[in-house]
Amino acid sequence: MIEELKIAELLCTRLCHDLTGPIGAVNNGAEFLSEEGFNMQGQAVELIVSSAFSAVTRLQFYRMAYGRVKDHGEANLSEKQKLALDFFTGSKITLDWPDEFTDSAGVSISLRMARLIYNLLIVASSALIRGGAIAVRIGQDSQGNKQVIISATGAGLKWDEEMDKIFKGQLSLAELSARNVQTYLTKRYVDDLSATLSCRVGEEELILQLTQPAG
Repeated sequence: MIEELKIAELLCTRLCHDLTGPIGAVNNGAEFLSEEGFNMQGQAVELIVSSAFSAVTRLQFYRMAYGRVKDHGEANLSEKQKLALDFFTGSKITLDWPDEFTDSAGVSISLRMARLIYNLLIVASSALIRGGAIAVRIGQDSQGNKQVIISATGAGLKWDEEMDKIFKGQLSLAELSARNVQTYLTKRYVDDLSATLSCRVGEEELILQLTQPAG
């Protein structure tokens, strides 16, 4: 119980930090409009609209990434793809998730697996501290095992030994922090699906490969 409470506290810290920017920008735009003699109403409205879109999109994305999902049921991958694309719109990271790796791929993905994919996207984006590109590929191998490959490329890629330690299940509760809790939660979701996650790291590339056994 203590572990779950600490995870919830740290995730709330991350969420508040991430939502402060767009929500604060909406507030700033509204304040500009209320000032007498302010002659840049068009720019203020544009700031409010773009920031509100960012805030709403982030809330929807995080709801899928952290919220409760049904134990059974298939995800609409085209819908999840669009939300993920919206999430990265306007950021320093571009998302490459082609239509051929959504529902047209012919691979059934559970709602819980879709939630895990969103968490992997957050992990990958956190490594791109200077921006870059993330690619999503979904399919299955010859044995029918479902596979998700998420690659992140960019200059200044940041991935330290602590992240590897988390994926190996070697991180203690005392070492949990707002910085590493996302990776820790992702590993918990991997284990919950009885899946395996491999990680390959280069100077400017991170490849996360998720495999869920058939059946």
